[in-house]
Amino acid sequence: MRESFETMYRWYGRLLTALALAAAFGFFGMMWLIDANVFMRKLFNSPITGTLEITEALLVLAVLLPMAYTQMRRGHIRVTLLTQHLSPTLRRWLQVLALLVGFVFAAWATYATYRYFMRSYAINEHAWGSIRMPIYPVKGAVCLGMLLLSIQFLLDAVRLGVFGIEDDEFSDHGDDIDAGKVG
Repeated sequence: MRESFETMYRWYGRLLTALALAAAFGFFGMMWLIDANVFMRKLFNSPITGTLEITEALLVLAVLLPMAYTQMRRGHIRVTLLTQHLSPTLRRWLQVLALLVGFVFAAWATYATYRYFMRSYAINEHAWGSIRMPIYPVKGAVCLGMLLLSIQFLLDAVRLGVFGIEDDEFSDHGDDIDAGKVG
């Protein structure tokens, strides 16, 4: 059973890696679009139509889609001021509890953003600016990002709580904050 879970965990990790890579390309595209817009505006007094709307949408995708990847890589900040003095067993179960709380919060956020997405889709909501752009795909991406994060929290809680697997490979990637020491 452990091997099956680990196989599924690795496949899910590959999906998150692909989405994080897509988000990185989104950031890269935003950078070039903004640079091209500035260049066109300053030199030819002809900005690229829709730059603001496009970068707003790409920013949401680029920030929310890789959140689960960051969790998988243990890239979020950890505060260890109190837990560093606890026994390894207690520290492990507190970490499982924190992961489950993260799962509950992310699952609630998934549900809430799904409702906003469906309402936006039902009314065919659009942003009006220099171009008319649909908003519901971006709201759907917010929901997807929160869903992926909630799944990752749950997988991490099961992995640590049931199988006792702690990732040595990823354990040094998070930032620990304790007693005034950062990093």
